[in-house]
Amino acid sequence: MGCAVRPDRRDWTTFRPVPPSDVRTAHVDFLLRFLLERSTTADARVSTRLDALERTIAELTAQWRGEKPVAPARELRSSAETLASLLAWLEAPGAAEATDIERLGVYASGALTDDAVPAGWVRVRFD
Repeated sequence: MGCAVRPDRRDWTTFRPVPPSDVRTAHVDFLLRFLLERSTTADARVSTRLDALERTIAELTAQWRGEKPVAPARELRSSAETLASLLAWLEAPGAAEATDIERLGVYASGALTDDAVPAGWVRVRFD
């Protein structure tokens, strides 16, 4: 692994490791609490909360996944306990339409459950 010399925000010289081009990140974990705080919206609709959550995850992981929508069943993993907390936040009182129910079904189906992920964390996997 080499080093690159780059100025930081204050124009100070810093040394930052440059990973070899063949090294790839396989996943990144976020605290559920952090994701929910960044996804908070005044709109009570389920679709708005889902959109805010998935947009937040897409923005936070854009450097690894590019600019594309999140595919929850393929990319997101969490423990059953964490997933239950996430679903409680998503299903908080608010208007839900048929498409919202379908999207929630992906989260509730068990496809995202992975007990290897520590409780309280959401893992975003990269292809």
